[in-house]
Amino acid sequence: MDKAAIFDLDGTLIDSMYVWQYVDEVFLKKRGYIVPPEYGRECAHRSFYETAQYTIELFGLKESPEEIMNEWKALADYEYKTNVRLKPGARELLQALKEKGYRLCICTSLMKPLCTNVMESNGVLSYFDPIVTVDDFGKGKHSPDIYLHISEIIGVPAENCYMFDDVALNLAACKSIGMNTVGVWEPKGGQRKQELRDIADVYIECLFDYLKYIK
Repeated sequence: MDKAAIFDLDGTLIDSMYVWQYVDEVFLKKRGYIVPPEYGRECAHRSFYETAQYTIELFGLKESPEEIMNEWKALADYEYKTNVRLKPGARELLQALKEKGYRLCICTSLMKPLCTNVMESNGVLSYFDPIVTVDDFGKGKHSPDIYLHISEIIGVPAENCYMFDDVALNLAACKSIGMNTVGVWEPKGGQRKQELRDIADVYIECLFDYLKYIK
């Protein structure tokens, strides 16, 4: 029976959280603000566009969401192209899943050009089909609809899909439609560890740890 493994990118498959901490600091400092303690946590489940809207409302900014997203992308682009690397165990896990016949998919809040650049530079772009971004789909990862969409387009029922993510709210959306969930701890992500443990069917602190679960 067909199975699929669906991966979040930032903080799950790639070691990129430092990029967004840098972007947040530079962007807000330019406007006379510091990054609020819960800002990263509040943004984690939102699409890029939703995050821009949230930021405008939170700080009373005058720019449009598109202007803000373009500024963020310009700040992040170089890092994703040249410096962001796979998390430890990612390549080995992807290869092991591929050998077992899993379909590999991406479901990310990251803008498509950044997503393509980082996977290409790390030599894993060809592993994934499809690549779904929340901005392409129009809803954030806290909505079950995006996971139903992926299940439908790959032809694998939700109960045979395994979602890897570092955000509990996203995993809860997956569980609501019967998907299997793997919580991947990311210390820079702002997620509370216990929340991830509570919601995930399997909790891991390193991608190497999941190799023993592959069947």
